[in-house]
Amino acid sequence: MNSKVGASKYPYSVDYNDHFETPLRAYTDVFPVIETLIQQKCKGKRVIIYDPFYCTGRAASLLRQCLQSNNEKLAEKVDIQHEKRDFYRDLRENTVPKFDILVTNPPYSGDHKERCLEFAVNSSRPFFLLMPNYIATKEYFRKTVLETKKVQDVYIIPSPGESYEYHHPEGTGKPLSPFESVWFVGVSRRTSLKPLRESFVGFHSKQSTDGGSRARIATSLDELIRIGGASGAKRKNPRQRRKMKQAAKLANEGRTCEPAQKNSLSSTASDTEVDKKRKSKSCGNSKRKKKGAR
Repeated sequence: MNSKVGASKYPYSVDYNDHFETPLRAYTDVFPVIETLIQQKCKGKRVIIYDPFYCTGRAASLLRQCLQSNNEKLAEKVDIQHEKRDFYRDLRENTVPKFDILVTNPPYSGDHKERCLEFAVNSSRPFFLLMPNYIATKEYFRKTVLETKKVQDVYIIPSPGESYEYHHPEGTGKPLSPFESVWFVGVSRRTSLKPLRESFVGFHSKQSTDGGSRARIATSLDELIRIGGASGAKRKNPRQRRKMKQAAKLANEGRTCEPAQKNSLSSTASDTEVDKKRKSKSCGNSKRKKKGAR
């Protein structure tokens, strides 16, 4: 991996381009679902929310802020496990901290997404993974989530036209991701989805009293695609995406029309030459006719 972000700061390899932190708004969008799950599970006990991917530790602060601002009493019963430790080493050595709910934004490079998704599904715990929406069309998602049927899949989508903006600790990079992000949520098959949907709709209806756009929820992949949270088409490979990007760039520069215009101009010029020859020939015949008449 590229370790431009000081490797000495972390006990594991890091990638500079993976250091984009989850915004507060993203946590707020999933809060009502997390709240409902905690209320169902808590019953006087403390609940541990686990985020294994550490950047600057800001994720824990923002999640804590979200919980406290929306339900202070609930926040008092929640511990957040978010430390600078090697998640994959913990997996190998079976030292993953105990937790009740997984909430994380895994690195997008390499195979982090696949490995995190596999861990989440096999953990037998509710999970919230903030990932690109194209994951929904990936083969590994179909095999890990849809085919195994170990969990019920739920999706939380940001408000239309208001993609999540990510923050890089060094203030570099583009705050807007080149693709839409969606919360991929997994809950036990014994969990009723109706209370989750009702709490989500109720919470966001109050948050958007002016009738503006609001976050959306889908309780199936078909619904996610239907409401525009993801495309039903399989994502193109890197080479195809480069070609599409180049074509779009040329189109924006107006260069794709050049060949057509050139052909059109050539055709027009050719037609003009033919017309001139016809006119010249017609004039010559007319002169000969006049000479004959004399």
